[in-house]
Amino acid sequence: MRIATLMVVLLAGCAFPGAGVVEARDSWDGATYDEVVLRWGTPARSTKLSDGRDVYTWVSDSVGSRGSSSVGFGIGGGRGGSVGIGTGIMFGSGGGEPARCERSLIFKDGRVDEQTWQGSAEYCRTFGRSAR
Repeated sequence: MRIATLMVVLLAGCAFPGAGVVEARDSWDGATYDEVVLRWGTPARSTKLSDGRDVYTWVSDSVGSRGSSSVGFGIGGGRGGSVGIGTGIMFGSGGGEPARCERSLIFKDGRVDEQTWQGSAEYCRTFGRSAR
C-alpha cells in the first residue's frame, strides 16, 4: 500500500513540471512552417495525411547533467481541445544522461493545427516559441 501511495505522489509531482511543456507546446499553435524552421531547422522527417495536412517531426538530442533522476513524458493536443498525457520516471546515476525531445507538428492551411511532443520534460521545455 505504501508503494502505491508513493507512486501516486510521484506522478502527481510530475504534473507540475509538465505544465512548462504544455506552455512551450501551446506557444507554437498557429505558427507558420517558416517560423518553426527558422527556429528549429530542417525537420528530421515529414509526411502528408490523407486529409491533405502536412506532418513534420523535429528530433533534438542533448546530454543531460549528472543527476539521479529524470522525468519523461508524452503530450499531444489539438485546436479542438483534446489532450493526451503520459509520464515516466527513471532513477539512476553515473555520467550525463541523454535527453531527447521529439516534436511532431501537423500543419493545416500552412499553420500549426495539432502537436505531439515526447521526451524529457526539462529539455522539451526549452523549445517553446519564446524560449532562447
